[in-house]
Amino acid sequence: MAISSELMPKIFPLLTQHLKDEKDCQSYLAKAFGINETISKRIAWNTSKDIFITDMLKVLDIYSEITPGKPACALLTEIRKDVGVDIQINIDKIIIELTGVKTPPHLLFYFLLLMDFKQQAQLVRKVMDRHRTAAFLVHGEPYCGQQLLVNRLFRLKSEWKNISPIKIDVSHNGAGRSIPHLWRQLASWFRLPKDVEPKEIIQKICDRLFTQDVILIFYTVDYMLPKVLMAWLQEFWQPLVAQVEENCPHSERNTHLLMFLVDNSGRVCESNILLAKQFDEPEYPRIPLHLPPVSPFPPDVLDDWIDMVMAMESMQIPTGLTSKILLEKTENGVPEFVYEEICCHCGHSWEGGLAKWLI
Repeated sequence: MAISSELMPKIFPLLTQHLKDEKDCQSYLAKAFGINETISKRIAWNTSKDIFITDMLKVLDIYSEITPGKPACALLTEIRKDVGVDIQINIDKIIIELTGVKTPPHLLFYFLLLMDFKQQAQLVRKVMDRHRTAAFLVHGEPYCGQQLLVNRLFRLKSEWKNISPIKIDVSHNGAGRSIPHLWRQLASWFRLPKDVEPKEIIQKICDRLFTQDVILIFYTVDYMLPKVLMAWLQEFWQPLVAQVEENCPHSERNTHLLMFLVDNSGRVCESNILLAKQFDEPEYPRIPLHLPPVSPFPPDVLDDWIDMVMAMESMQIPTGLTSKILLEKTENGVPEFVYEEICCHCGHSWEGGLAKWLI
């Protein structure tokens, strides 16, 4: 993957326009490749911007793969995150030329996020307009894209790209089998002692809420026994909601406190867990609102998605990809099988590739 003489004039002005100084440049290099002394030593720092950017391009050309599977265009991928749509399109074209892959993986991931789930996204947005504190159950049949939906919802506010959600997979190491294990998992997120009092963890969340949105994601809650999940809501979520309303009332804050419970099998709705059906119920948000369930994609959803990406200049989906083919190869539109099939058509892998960007 060499940087050709034709590409150099396209990349150079893009970098000089976006990189403010060498500190900015070093920051992006670290994001793309980690700490790599080989790169830094070969670049002529403490010179003009034009000189160190030229040197950097030469070094990246020599070391066309800094680490296995991580091409030099990873730098452009990092820069792409912080620029407008017009510049993103230009970067995508350069990446296509650099890699020879017609559809950049990060772009394909973005468009997969847009497939269906409109009903759930619209409802969450509506709830957020009404409530500063909200809780949701994301649920549906197995392999129906629950985790991708959470990623879609995590992009409803552009500011969220600058925060890290507090996420716990309750099936990991048996965390969801007991309340003390769950408290220890939360304590580790805040770098608190494992035996810290629950009220201190709740206070930490309240303190953070004064300055930024707080998003809690509990994956695989169908792994928990219903009585444990119910107890967790009573011992953690409901006291947290009460303290937030007391210390950070709706009228005095602009931040959101959100909790997503992710059910990968659809069992939670079938249990005796108390759930809200409407967001204007008196008990909401003390009890979670169950969102419309995720389910296999029907033909019209697949047709609409294919039409959308075909119209995008930066996307090049291979000819021959139709909703009929997708339905035949994905057990009638099971979302995670659809993602894998589309990735395969575009020269990528879902499980071994794009799925790494799921939060």
